[in-house]
Amino acid sequence: MSAGSDKVGARRSAARRILVAWMALFTLLSAPAAHADKDGSIDIRSAYTAVEEGVYYLNGRVDLRLSKDAQNALENGVSLNIELQIEVSQRRRYVWDKTIASLRQRYQLDFHALTGRYVLSNLNSGERESFSGLDNALARLGEIQRLPVIDEALLEPETRYDGNLRVQMDIREMSGPLRVLTLFWGDWRVTSEWYRWPVQR
Repeated sequence: MSAGSDKVGARRSAARRILVAWMALFTLLSAPAAHADKDGSIDIRSAYTAVEEGVYYLNGRVDLRLSKDAQNALENGVSLNIELQIEVSQRRRYVWDKTIASLRQRYQLDFHALTGRYVLSNLNSGERESFSGLDNALARLGEIQRLPVIDEALLEPETRYDGNLRVQMDIREMSGPLRVLTLFWGDWRVTSEWYRWPVQR
């Protein structure tokens, strides 16, 4: 492919992004001025670790709900970012607990208007899954299954450890023409409380 063809393709791609942004802007201006619920919610229902072949794996269940604004933003081309913040801490009697391990598991959820599908990307592994509905995508995202956290060899015998999990969703990272949408949605973010459980040896 020639350099000229590359430039034409890049211009067409940029034009499509601009068109999507203006379509989203038109949709917002045509909608009622009052915005719905500004809040979403994240409820961590359960979390626990199980050791297999010398590695502790995290399993759990999280309920994720988007605000109406966040859902509108997603359906108008803005990516939803989700981060699982996981820590293993050593309990200490007279000073602050010591963090032994820290992990950030990141996902990105996008809506593809042409196909009507929601695409969930695991930004740590590169894996992608496609869903026909938003509820299905959020339900899959809330299923934490066998996520490796820490090697058993790093934990000392006769020492008490806790696992800690917090989940965050946001629509802050916009680029290019889509930045115009921040005029309406701003830096939407919702974060759960820390959920703690004992790590059993």
